[in-house]
Amino acid sequence: MDEQLMNWIQRFQQTGDHESLLNLRNACWPVAETLIRELVKENEPEKADDLRQKGMERFPFIIGKYRQEVQLPVETFLGNTYRFYFQQVMREK
Repeated sequence: MDEQLMNWIQRFQQTGDHESLLNLRNACWPVAETLIRELVKENEPEKADDLRQKGMERFPFIIGKYRQEVQLPVETFLGNTYRFYFQQVMREK
């Protein structure tokens, strides 16, 4: 799967391929979803929905910043980046 992720990332970054972006989002979104559950209390579903919406909108930008040559696992990159982004979003509210 990692090789497939790298192929999708490369295609999306080089050509903006929409199908690759959708495949990446489907494969990688569980990382963001885990963070949302971690950061938001269970009795605040509207906050979770807001993070979900903003996270989905931001996904193309975030995955576009990933650099394969750094050799950081995609999951680690997404986890760190989304944690920082979600904390910013929550502070703004």
